[in-house]
Amino acid sequence: MEKLSVVILNFNRPDYIKKSIIPKLLEYNRFIDEIIISHGKKETYFDKIRTKYDKEIINIKHLKHWEKNKIYGLTLRFHSALEAKNNNIIIMDDDIIPDKDSVAFLKEKIEEDNERIYGIYGRNIDDKNEYQITNCFGIVPIVLTRCLITSKDTCKYFMDNYKTYENELIKNSKPYWNGEDILFSFLSIEKHGKLPKAYELKHSNRVGNYFNYKEESISFDNSHLKYRQELTKYLVDKIKIREKIKDEKKIKHWKTQVSYFVQNSILIWLFYMIAIFIFIVHLDSYIIRV
Repeated sequence: MEKLSVVILNFNRPDYIKKSIIPKLLEYNRFIDEIIISHGKKETYFDKIRTKYDKEIINIKHLKHWEKNKIYGLTLRFHSALEAKNNNIIIMDDDIIPDKDSVAFLKEKIEEDNERIYGIYGRNIDDKNEYQITNCFGIVPIVLTRCLITSKDTCKYFMDNYKTYENELIKNSKPYWNGEDILFSFLSIEKHGKLPKAYELKHSNRVGNYFNYKEESISFDNSHLKYRQELTKYLVDKIKIREKIKDEKKIKHWKTQVSYFVQNSILIWLFYMIAIFIFIVHLDSYIIRV
């Protein structure tokens, strides 16, 4: 049975990719046999990785894309996906590691129906077609490229059509083509006639994200939300999928951005360990008081 390819954009976090993401993905060789790293900045390029795992099991392909990054921006992830040897592809950020069972689950879903995209971070749009930042799960309008699975055919459809929707808002976005996940979700709906699905699945988030509020990680800037809201309104009307989204979305449950992110971070386990340690240290005093 065909395995999966994984596409990762390397721009600002080469060490995390080398030391954390790739060693973990190499453990998933039952499901994955190719990792494609699109290097968008010459200064952070690497091609040598030290790991205790056999890299021959999973082929690691390095693409020198710093010039193409100027042309494609964040759509470079879909351009890179076209070089995958497999038809089904996981596209993920450089600060997240999906759990092995989560990868197996996503693989099962795409094999059941590859005319739909599946992810672990869903987004809703309200009755005014405004983008909402709260995580939602079920049949949703948008799944984020933090971690999703799709087909090469869907990526090709995106690359064949995305330029049609480039307006001044997108041209001036930082980074260039910010919001590519919104358009990818909408074009998949246009092509296949099916809304994406989002599932609450186990994964690990990079601890450094909690101490870095710059645009390179999770954005807490209101301007970022405003941009995505404006972009969503424009794309919904342009692609004419307003009624389809309204009729077919079925959101099962919600989880706030902070709670979902923290739940899947090592920080929450450190907090529990510290709390247990403090309790044990002071256990005698609790018993004496009783």
